[in-house]
Amino acid sequence: MMKASISMDSLALQDVTHQLVQHFIAELQDMLDDLGAGTLSPQQSNVLDKIVVFFDQEMKDHHREEEGHVFPLLLSQGDPALSEKVRVLQADHDELRIGWRKLKSCIQQAQTASPVDAQALHTSFDQYSTCFARHLALEESIQFSPETQLLFKRWDT
Repeated sequence: MMKASISMDSLALQDVTHQLVQHFIAELQDMLDDLGAGTLSPQQSNVLDKIVVFFDQEMKDHHREEEGHVFPLLLSQGDPALSEKVRVLQADHDELRIGWRKLKSCIQQAQTASPVDAQALHTSFDQYSTCFARHLALEESIQFSPETQLLFKRWDT
């Protein structure tokens, strides 16, 4: 079952998702001040809605794929250094879920025209984006290493 669940195509999709994460975090950062001030344009509101849907849905699916298929394959290799990196990635997933809930709460508060705690909005964004940057760097260093690429190619055949 694991073998059929990991393919080079699914890894390419994971890479596209990582690119979208970086794009959407940059988009959100660009509108953070307007969001905090309650002055989003209709276009910004539309983009923000897409960002929220992406992190609510796509990231859940992305992490579920990694946790259910990619991480177990990496852990099964018996490499202590690799296993430690995977454990860090797993902990990051927990931190990212918590961070997204906090950031989404700040976004929703700002969207409903409630008094916005701009500092909380910026702080939650900074924590979330910093964790994601660290996470992506580690994950991609593993995913795109020659050893891991070879492992995934073996499972893809």
